[in-house]
Amino acid sequence: MTTPLCADVDAIARVLAKAFQQDPLFRHFFPRPETRQANAFLTFRFLASHARSKGQIVITDGDLHGAAVWVPSHHYHRSVVDMLRFGATRMALRQSPAALLRQIRASDHMETLHRRLIPQPHWYLSLLGVDPTQQGRGLSRELLQPMLAQADSAALPCFLDTHNPDNVSLYQRFGFQVVHEGLMPGTTVRHWAMQRDPRQV
Repeated sequence: MTTPLCADVDAIARVLAKAFQQDPLFRHFFPRPETRQANAFLTFRFLASHARSKGQIVITDGDLHGAAVWVPSHHYHRSVVDMLRFGATRMALRQSPAALLRQIRASDHMETLHRRLIPQPHWYLSLLGVDPTQQGRGLSRELLQPMLAQADSAALPCFLDTHNPDNVSLYQRFGFQVVHEGLMPGTTVRHWAMQRDPRQV
């Protein structure tokens, strides 16, 4: 289901923080495993708050076991006002300067690639995460299908970034194709950018 405006972004951020606990990029952002989930929660709360206002969030039916966070391409870039409005100040106060800098550098790199690879209007899958205890139940399909159908209906492509090699084949099953692969600058973290062209409905 798509989230209503009153949806609990804290709960969405918590499930995403669990899902990304072992993600290579978030291990780079927050190297200490004992504080990674708490720090990631702040990042995901910011991203989910922004998407709830400017895009769409799809959550699992019933208990909240996963979420897909989508943003239309014209809202992909977050302004200073967006940063202040949706929680960047809270991140800055609670995360270390080094962690913030790592996130800014990664975001800038991906945004530069993003704009070069797909300049036309599209939907951006910012995040997809399922609680590790609930994986293998087909929840990724439940989370992806509504917005893929909406994109197809509007004849819009979709785009995503992933840093987990296990995710590449998952997304390929839904029609995404790799359009860029390489290392994130200054890291050993591999990055895949993937695009899905709209299907006729």
